[in-house]
Amino acid sequence: MGFSKDEATGDYESLIAQAEAAVEALRDTYREQLAHDVAALEEVWARFEGGAPADESLRELHGIAHNIKGQGGSFGYDLVTDIGASFCDYLRSGSRVLPDERNIVHMHIRMLKTVSENNISGDGGETGRRIAEKLDALTGRSAT
Repeated sequence: MGFSKDEATGDYESLIAQAEAAVEALRDTYREQLAHDVAALEEVWARFEGGAPADESLRELHGIAHNIKGQGGSFGYDLVTDIGASFCDYLRSGSRVLPDERNIVHMHIRMLKTVSENNISGDGGETGRRIAEKLDALTGRSAT
């Protein structure tokens, strides 16, 4: 037994609405996960600043940043992905133990915290552009 064209369209619209609602629910969950990840970055940073071994601390920061980078865009947080990518690239490109390098590492954490606390989604508009430009200038990374 088939559906008429109107019944099928209604079913598809219902399915699309359900999918959109599910994505929105996941987006809410992601906001919570991002806040948790930022708190984890801050915890590792505090240990690093307190004298924890650099290699271990930077490796742990990279792991968290890598997860952030991979998840952000999937939930409509492209700026989070961009900051995470900058952070990962920066950590991979050197030892990052000199004071200026440590400041740049910390700047990435602070920018992720700003985005998380202010629920800045998408590319972040003008604020996102300024954040990306600042990090690109600090890291020597080309703007994308």
